[in-house]
Parts: sequence; C-alpha cells; structure tokens
Amino acid sequence: MNMNARIDPRWHHVHADWWQDDRGNDIHRVDIDDDALYHCHLVGSTLPWDAVAVSLDEAMALVDEALGAETR
Repeated sequence: MNMNARIDPRWHHVHADWWQDDRGNDIHRVDIDDDALYHCHLVGSTLPWDAVAVSLDEAMALVDEALGAETR
C-alpha cells in the first residue's frame, strides 16, 4: 500500500492498518496469505464488520454508499 496516497479529508489514518472517518466509521486492513482485505465497520452496528473490500478506496466508497442508503 502506498502510504503517501492522498485520502478523502474525512478519513484519518489512526494507526498502521486502521482508518476512521469523522462520523466514527472504521476500516481495518487485514492481511490474509498474500492478499489484503479491508473490513468496514459502520458506527452503531453490532456486527464485527459490515462490508469487505479489496482496496482502501473501495472500502471508503462502500462506507459512503451504505450511509447513503440509510438516509434514503
């Protein structure tokens, strides 16, 4: 992963493999074998994760999409 990549200003790189947005949603990067998965956890959810993505950009988009669906 390119740590110099610019991310949406709503997201903050909290720790090595952990990002959080200004609404409290989390993304955790998990390495499994030679692959990386990004587990998305929506604030207030009782699930361990709400979505899984294969890139940080995809994970951020999934969180935004899920939150957009909640407001419709």
